[in-house]
Amino acid sequence: MHYIIGFITAIAGLFWALNSLQRSGVDLNALNPFVWWRRRQIAKFYGANPLHVLDNPMEVAALLLLATAKCDGEVSREEKKFLLQTFEREFHVSAHEASSLLAQASYLLRDESDITAQLDKILDRSRSYFTDEQTKSTVELMQQTASLEGSPSKMKNALINETSRVLRSAQDQPGKWQQQKQA
Repeated sequence: MHYIIGFITAIAGLFWALNSLQRSGVDLNALNPFVWWRRRQIAKFYGANPLHVLDNPMEVAALLLLATAKCDGEVSREEKKFLLQTFEREFHVSAHEASSLLAQASYLLRDESDITAQLDKILDRSRSYFTDEQTKSTVELMQQTASLEGSPSKMKNALINETSRVLRSAQDQPGKWQQQKQA
């Protein structure tokens, strides 16, 4: 009988100590490995650079086209008009959606001066969704954008060559610019 009383007293003491620790500000959930793992996953996702979490090939292609136009400085009116027309024609989207794509890409590139160094990380998630046809189309559109205001600069050529090299390993999937459904 005295073993049972000792066991109950030990359990009550443990609960009292945990309650006191919690009231003094210690987070007991930090000891739970499942909560720690979930918090780590959330922190990794929301703490990542927004450029590195893009997985839609259409959004990535729009970003790369704008980055090509923006390599030598700010985007001119002619380049912006060309990009909007290209989005509508190639991606088969409405004028509003094309404008939205350009705004999204512009927002993501607002603080970036040279994305060539980050291109591997930017294309890491979306690389497997690009088809060979999409890769070819993206590189051709980047070349058209680069040569819009004369011969392309070294920075533009470097971006185009690096994009072509990184996307060359894309897997074959049907459709040129169809929305990719994810499970």
